[in-house]
Amino acid sequence: MSVQNVKLDFNYNMRVLGKGIWRDLVNIRRYKMRLIGWLLNMTIGLGAAYIFGVILRFNTITVSETGILSTQVFVFFAGGLALGTFADTATWAPLGRVQQDIHYGTLEAVFVTPSNRISYLLAPTLSDSILNLLFFVPSYLIILGVHGSLTNGYVVGTTILIVLLTIVSMISFGLFFAMLAILVRRIQPVAIFLNNIFQFVCGALIPVQAFIGMNKTGGTILKYIAHIFPYTYCYDLFRFYMFGPTYVTLVPVWLEFVLLFVSSIGFLLLAMLLLRRVEKKAKDTGLAIL
Repeated sequence: MSVQNVKLDFNYNMRVLGKGIWRDLVNIRRYKMRLIGWLLNMTIGLGAAYIFGVILRFNTITVSETGILSTQVFVFFAGGLALGTFADTATWAPLGRVQQDIHYGTLEAVFVTPSNRISYLLAPTLSDSILNLLFFVPSYLIILGVHGSLTNGYVVGTTILIVLLTIVSMISFGLFFAMLAILVRRIQPVAIFLNNIFQFVCGALIPVQAFIGMNKTGGTILKYIAHIFPYTYCYDLFRFYMFGPTYVTLVPVWLEFVLLFVSSIGFLLLAMLLLRRVEKKAKDTGLAIL
């Protein structure tokens, strides 16, 4: 393929992506209650994290395995809420777009035309992430200020950077579930179950390092399973930059960035394989039966 063709293909993909994002941002004006729901979700979630920080304490095993102080529960849950919110956006936005197209009968047109499917499915993820950032960042900064961490620009900058990396790394999960939604009917309940399991195993509620304290054998198995998913390294890196060098990471920090990249690429390739299968199905039999 010539350089000129590559350039034209890239420009076309960016045009599809840009128009998709613009469409979603414009259409959100029709659904103002959705914006209110996002605001309430952020406010209640961060408020709950603050309450947990007041009434809960980590046990001695968790403290020794992670280096997190028993008084840092709020920061722990606030970080989990941040990453969980944006990871959910990256996971569910493509699936929601596919289900919407199935409902309106427009899915087949997308998969039998030359339009770029990946760019088309990425658009809702990026548009929802933009809206989430608008609501999350102010609330997050306020809570950090209350907790006394707002003046540390390094903490604020690096943690928000990890949030952005989480969105990018979880896009592969979103594409994976979106392809499953086309190949398997009524996949959403299964996807929700799997996503909840992934979040637990990857340390959303309990640090992965503390699993061994619950059960030595089972905790060790869960710890190794957690290494498969990019989620794990997002949570771990967020807490490392939030709590500082006293936090004990699963593996060296530089290696976590490498594993985050490798695992994200792995799931993206899996999603691409499913996409090829969906495209073949669309061209051979059509998708109207969905």
